[in-house]
Amino acid sequence: FGPGLHGGVAGSPATFTISTRGAGSGALGLTVEGPREAELECHDNGDGSCSVRYVPPEPGDYSLNILFAGTHVPGSPFRAAVRPRFDATKVRADGPGLRSGRVGQIATFAVDCRDAGEAELNIEIRHELGARPEVRIHDNGDGTYGISYTPARAGAYTVTVSYGGVPVPHFPACVTVEPDVDLSAIAVYGT
Repeated sequence: FGPGLHGGVAGSPATFTISTRGAGSGALGLTVEGPREAELECHDNGDGSCSVRYVPPEPGDYSLNILFAGTHVPGSPFRAAVRPRFDATKVRADGPGLRSGRVGQIATFAVDCRDAGEAELNIEIRHELGARPEVRIHDNGDGTYGISYTPARAGAYTVTVSYGGVPVPHFPACVTVEPDVDLSAIAVYGT
């Protein structure tokens, strides 16, 4: 049991525990197979269990074979999906919705995560008085995202972008939203 049976992040330790209490006597066998050989450590806890740590060097699907007395334990081989490391400093964001806006009009910008690895993108937009407009994130399926929001009141908005829980450089950003102006009420006349 443990998170390392299901996957992890390339270059980072993944861990799980094997308990043989009540299984009788027999030797424990353990291998990790995948795109590249993973560093593997097993520590006997002295209580009928052992802690296992492996470091998958690159992303991909790994197979964890756990044998007791020459037979696979239930669930073995386990399939572990290893994700690539992510680097929030490689996330880029740009567009008019990061510079200015107008009350009641949709503001948009784009976020490019293609060079940053896989992680969760999080966008938060907050008015200076605390109100938060609804943020729509459209996943383009290629590592880029279209972001849109509609400010409900004029003033300063703070836009925060994080990737994998890590703040993206140059954020938070401040966006000034102007009041909605009705140009049809303006009349121009004279000589």
